[in-house]
Amino acid sequence: MEELDHSSSEDNGFIATHLKQIEHWLLSHSQHMNFFTILLLASIPNPLFDLAGIMCGQFGIPFWKFFLATLIGKAIIKTHIQTVFIISVCNNQLLDWIENELIWILSFIPGFDSYLPTLTEKLHSVKEKYLAAPPPVPSNIKDKWDFSFASIWNTIVWLMLMNFFVKIVNATARRYLKKQQDKSLAEILPDSTHSDS
Repeated sequence: MEELDHSSSEDNGFIATHLKQIEHWLLSHSQHMNFFTILLLASIPNPLFDLAGIMCGQFGIPFWKFFLATLIGKAIIKTHIQTVFIISVCNNQLLDWIENELIWILSFIPGFDSYLPTLTEKLHSVKEKYLAAPPPVPSNIKDKWDFSFASIWNTIVWLMLMNFFVKIVNATARRYLKKQQDKSLAEILPDSTHSDS
């Protein structure tokens, strides 16, 4: 914090000043990274949870505190939130009620009343398009390779995971080899010092 305060006293420009202020705020509020904060961050659909995990590692939050909060937040709370959301989205009666309420609320906005019928038609056509069953695929057509962005991305992620696994195994093997070499070196060195004397 002292190093950050010293560097923020220098005039580095508008963007650098704001970045330093954000960094200062994050560091000053990092002591609030307790079990319930981690639980809250893990419970909501939050794309920045990885950042929270990095901060927990940086600030020395114990592994089990982080792991238990993440487990409870993701496996219990977040899954139930997502389940309720999916059930709600698939409930046509609830969707119709929400649509009617939104139309009623939006009808009070001046000028929007004339646009509502075309908007609802477009929404209904999109809804019918996505709820319609896909046409059957004839069985004599062979599947083609699907080079979509998702398949390319999944391939990249798998390659990175395999690389990570290989590096872990390699590092473990090197550490074991170093221990073995240190042990054999320790056995050799005392013998050579005794024979010289």
